Amino acid sequence: MDESQGGNLNLVGLDEDNSILLEDTEDESFSYKEEDNEYYSDYDSEEDDSEEDNDEIDEEEIKDNEDMQTDDDHSKKIIEGLRLLHLKSLYNFTETAYDNIMKIFTTDNLSLYKVKKYLKNVTELEPTFYDMCDNSCICYTGNYESCQNCPMCDSSRLDGKGKAKKVMPYLSIKNRLKIQFNNVDRAKELLYRHEYIANKDDCDLDDIFDGNIYKELSEENLFINKRDVAFIASCDGYQIFKQKTDDCWLFLMINNNLNPSLRVKKENLLVPFLIPGPNQPKDFNTFLRPFIDEMKELESKYFI
Repeated sequence: MDESQGGNLNLVGLDEDNSILLEDTEDESFSYKEEDNEYYSDYDSEEDDSEEDNDEIDEEEIKDNEDMQTDDDHSKKIIEGLRLLHLKSLYNFTETAYDNIMKIFTTDNLSLYKVKKYLKNVTELEPTFYDMCDNSCICYTGNYESCQNCPMCDSSRLDGKGKAKKVMPYLSIKNRLKIQFNNVDRAKELLYRHEYIANKDDCDLDDIFDGNIYKELSEENLFINKRDVAFIASCDGYQIFKQKTDDCWLFLMINNNLNPSLRVKKENLLVPFLIPGPNQPKDFNTFLRPFIDEMKELESKYFI
């Protein structure tokens, strides 16, 4: 990332990735006379063994079918939960409302906790928590990583139980980009920047890539690979309560590799971290440290 450009554009280097069949067996039967019993005695014994084996196979097939049906039912319930979780994110209804809806419209009580746990296991996305001052002065990173008291307000880092009084959650940008590039359709959408530049035949200012900042970065041999990603990053404070008692700060990233019609949609915005209140940060750079470190890692192109 070129910090001299105010952190608006960042380079990301990415490597290019690119029924059970059940068969029923019918037992063959034959008849023989009583006097043939001695002749067929061996065959009859083998047939009995075969019938026993077939009985065992049938039992295994029944069990497999039951397991498949159970797995299928479980998958349907998970899908229902994920769909409702998507609606929750769109309309911001409460966790209690989510759980009550699941109780009414499904036979199993699939809680929000279970759906989130499943989603975390599938995506392997999990936030990293960084200790911060409970008055929002600093985040204990960089030069303050080993401090036990805030250098601004002298508030202790830990509570009486030895746990951090307040933490800042950070969700990796790198891991989310990996998921997106592993999806064929999404990977094609992320080629918009490359295709736009390749097909540009006029001097009109139609997109951010026609601006001076992007052109200056390109002259420094950045954005050479068609999969390199250009971000816009912004941060602003907001009040979560009408009383305006808490001042929170949201760090937001826009992926310019997406078409302008897609990049600013809610589902395409990336939020790496949120600084909780109650006050405005006094050393904002300490909260930026995890993000800057990850951008440097991405810029190096060495991650897999």
